[in-house]
Amino acid sequence: LTEKAAKELGLEEGTAVFGGGGDASLIGVGAGAVELGDTHIYQGTSGWVSTVVDKSIVDTASMIAAIVGAKDGYYNYFAELETAGKCVEWVKDHLALDEIDIYLDKSHDLRRGKGDIEKVYTNLFEYMAAVISEVPAGSNGVIFTPWLHGNRCPFEDPNARGMFFNISLDTGKTELIRAVLEGVCYHKRWMLEASERKVKTSDVIRFVGGGALNDFTCQLLADITGHTIETVDSPQNVGAVGAAVCVAIGLNLIPSFDKVKDFIPAKKMFKPNLKLKAEVYDKGFEVFKNLYKANKQNFALLNGNHK
Repeated sequence: LTEKAAKELGLEEGTAVFGGGGDASLIGVGAGAVELGDTHIYQGTSGWVSTVVDKSIVDTASMIAAIVGAKDGYYNYFAELETAGKCVEWVKDHLALDEIDIYLDKSHDLRRGKGDIEKVYTNLFEYMAAVISEVPAGSNGVIFTPWLHGNRCPFEDPNARGMFFNISLDTGKTELIRAVLEGVCYHKRWMLEASERKVKTSDVIRFVGGGALNDFTCQLLADITGHTIETVDSPQNVGAVGAAVCVAIGLNLIPSFDKVKDFIPAKKMFKPNLKLKAEVYDKGFEVFKNLYKANKQNFALLNGNHK
């Protein structure tokens, strides 16, 4: 700060000042995914797949582009899904609350099990994950598409919408809830595979955002993508961590971006169940992709005139 600015602000002259950054770039730094070829996946309200590259790359067919990264000369090859965690919030509000007897004021205890194995959950998201973990992988054939607000990648279509596909008389809300989480992970696999047409994504992927707080979702992402998934401490706060790291580098508290990963170690690791992927999720993934191709015209008929 200059002397004049410091006096006006009531701060000390010479205080270091740093500019901010975009969420995608800072979250990658906070995830510890800063080295060339590092991939991270984010799940908050939206979701994305991002890989560190050293040149500007654009794939217009898949709607993926490299955006400027925090480190000079580096970019983030970035693919986005409009609604990721928002789909989980939607299914919580519209399907889960009444069936599992939790009211909107959330005043009821969240308990599952009996006797010595009874567990009390701190929030409804954790409780939902415990319930749907008892549903077979593949949600008994139900597929959900997470395009509640259109979609960007690997196809751009503001008319696309969410759907539950392959419901039967035996389908219950637990299958529907699990299908939502699986559908979000299917779409992230689709973005990963689209990214790999231009770049090599890393074998081990850092998973961050509020979605990474739940071990069930982390394991599901590993099983569906076939990648080893790592999480870090307080994954919901990695954007702020990324900003703090940039400040620390600017103040020489961290020598360079090359050393960032030393300060942001993995907290948990989730290995994929490749047998489950091959027997269940690969088939579901093919159906998932076909649902857009088969319904593109239907989406346009129903939603094409909406503003």
